[in-house]
Amino acid sequence: MDAFERIPVDVRWKLAAREVSALPLAYRRAIRDGADDQLYNEIEREVWRERGREAGVIARAFGMPLGNAREVAEAFAAATRVLFGPEYRYEVRESVPGEAVLTVRKCAMTARAKELGENPLAVCNACHAYAKAAIPGLNPDCTLKYLSAICAGDGTCSIVVRPARRE
Repeated sequence: MDAFERIPVDVRWKLAAREVSALPLAYRRAIRDGADDQLYNEIEREVWRERGREAGVIARAFGMPLGNAREVAEAFAAATRVLFGPEYRYEVRESVPGEAVLTVRKCAMTARAKELGENPLAVCNACHAYAKAAIPGLNPDCTLKYLSAICAGDGTCSIVVRPARRE
């Protein structure tokens, strides 16, 4: 057994996810103080949009259904848990016909911010960019709306996934 194999699979996942959830804070510490706020925020959003697109790759690789808002919300939550680890806790329920509400009870990025003594608002930009790229990446006919956010001080994140309005 090589050294890597000595680390149990579940522990590898938890450690890797922990590091991913700390990335917005590491970038912020390394770059933000020397960069223009607007430029930094746009660079950070682009990095996390790319991560958000990975949700679709994961969902399709494992044959997750993506035909309606509930399926998209479930696939988004599952892919996000793969990327951010078992610490990410959520539930999905239907609200009105054609819409689903994803309630995030525990957010890994917010947990990392608190552990590192950072303001949880520091992760909002990254999280929102991630989610806003992930949902239409899973199904271009869907969009999302935040009703509450843990990083903004709410007890949970409440995200409505619904059909995108076409003009």
